[in-house]
Amino acid sequence: MKKPFFIGIGLMLVGGFSAMAQEVTIDMRYNVLRPDPARNYLNWSIDGRNIKDSLDATTGASKARSTRELDDLRYDSPETRKYAIPVALRQLLLFPICPERYTNLFHLTVLEEGQRLVIRFILNGTAYQILSDDRREIALKKAFFKAPEIAVDNSLSPVVLRSQYLLPGGRATDWNSLDWNKIQWRPDTADAGASRKYKGILTAGYADGVLTVKGGLTQE
Repeated sequence: MKKPFFIGIGLMLVGGFSAMAQEVTIDMRYNVLRPDPARNYLNWSIDGRNIKDSLDATTGASKARSTRELDDLRYDSPETRKYAIPVALRQLLLFPICPERYTNLFHLTVLEEGQRLVIRFILNGTAYQILSDDRREIALKKAFFKAPEIAVDNSLSPVVLRSQYLLPGGRATDWNSLDWNKIQWRPDTADAGASRKYKGILTAGYADGVLTVKGGLTQE
């Protein structure tokens, strides 16, 4: 007679875990214009874990190991490793917890076009763009874009830009010679075959060179 009761309890526990795993919060601050490691931070939560992180100036690593822990958000599972979020979101979250010697290579810029923000950076030979709306909201499913084809070969170092993406007189090995207006963007979303995906809206802010991104995500 007690067996159905225990089965019911088991289902409640599984359901409770799933509901808890659906919620993610993000709160990051990064000074785009000048070094500010003491004030930059990445605070986030997933699966009931609250992680407060920043750069350890001594070791050059993230204090709470978010560089690794973010894989719980980035991938649908450790086995399949399909993206559950846009690639650009995970890469953006790394800026507050990475040493300047690396972030300087990624050419992060934030442009203000009216009320809208345009966030751009380059990582591993791929250009990324994140667009807010006029309320500075970033919709997970339609605000992220990438362009992996701008380089001749992303495995080369230094990266060599394709000639069609160069500014007039620019050098192919100089990222500053990239003409962003010539890029053909493609949507950056979760992998179609991912067993777990997220949706949600983040709110961005930009003042005095400081970029902030805050909000919550929910598992679909």
